Amino acid sequence: MQRTEEFGAEILKLCVEVGGTITGEHGVGIEKINQMCVQFAEAELQQFHALKAAFDPNNLLNPGKAVPTLHRCAEFGAMHVHHGQLPHPELERF
Repeated sequence: MQRTEEFGAEILKLCVEVGGTITGEHGVGIEKINQMCVQFAEAELQQFHALKAAFDPNNLLNPGKAVPTLHRCAEFGAMHVHHGQLPHPELERF
């Protein structure tokens, strides 16, 4: 199971590296949450948290899902920002 999850994570990482996205019609749940740290920068994740807090101040709706904490991203070492730049800065981010 662990190898399968690691393989899935590598596929999602490759998707982002070539300009794709990890999200889809069903959004992001537990399986993809760590790869959110690959796709989005710290400032974007902070905005996601601010928006969620505005609509869910008591954190009742899907706590721990959809938006990873910045601590989680740093912990998993997936925040790939080098010299203030994400990979492929010429690609539009949504």
